[in-house]
Amino acid sequence: MKNLSQDMAVLLWLKENFTINPVQALTELGVFRLAACICRLRKAGHPISSIRVSKQGRFRKINFAEYHLEQGVQL
Repeated sequence: MKNLSQDMAVLLWLKENFTINPVQALTELGVFRLAACICRLRKAGHPISSIRVSKQGRFRKINFAEYHLEQGVQL
């Protein structure tokens, strides 16, 4: 089987699951720089939106982005 580029792996994940965050990208896809992949996908014309998420970590509050593939748009 042919290896997928990181951008294509993220896009396929979004098509199947509709959302992704940096922890999922690293553990499931091996993508360390998710924001860079999302930027390239957006420039290629894919409708991806983001929201900021805040959660309480072990020692402090952590903030990260969660990316969503806009539903109802044919890719």
